[in-house]
Amino acid sequence: MSVHWLVRLGVAAALVCSGAAVVAPAASEAAAPAVTAASATRAVAPSRGAPRRASRTFLTIPRLHARLRVRRGVSQRVLAKGPGYFPGTARPGEIGNMVILGHRTTHSAPFRRLHRLRRGDRLIVSARARRYVYRVDGKRIISARRRSVLAPVPFRPHAEPHARRLTLITCHPPGSDRQRLVVLARMGAR
Repeated sequence: MSVHWLVRLGVAAALVCSGAAVVAPAASEAAAPAVTAASATRAVAPSRGAPRRASRTFLTIPRLHARLRVRRGVSQRVLAKGPGYFPGTARPGEIGNMVILGHRTTHSAPFRRLHRLRRGDRLIVSARARRYVYRVDGKRIISARRRSVLAPVPFRPHAEPHARRLTLITCHPPGSDRQRLVVLARMGAR
């Protein structure tokens, strides 16, 4: 599934920090006002692949001893309850890029220790009585305005996806909204 329509709409990930979710415009649209996560969620029609019952979707991170319920959406209200699935990205286990966002310093800080993940660590998404095991294959610190992380192949917006990917996004440094810590994982990666 492609998220190129997000790029065409000028909408980037609801990249969260300091208790506020803000969608930053692209660098080429720097003069345009930022869009809030709530308005972005309303403006973008959910994909056919969006989880219908996000309350039944869980993210387990064994290295961090964490089991987190993942909710559908990235509005401030949703993220105040825990990590949120970015609508329009791949569903668990599908080819493409499933994107989950979470706070690092506020609202129970579900991604507080995300920086501790290492290459090869397992990330397990449980949905509809199935388990999907992804392996961390990298971490990056990126600009808050860099939205190519949402592409079906992260950071390669025009590439055709051939892998099942999971991307976790939170603020960096903790409490700041200047940059994002991105954890990249792939199903079947070692």
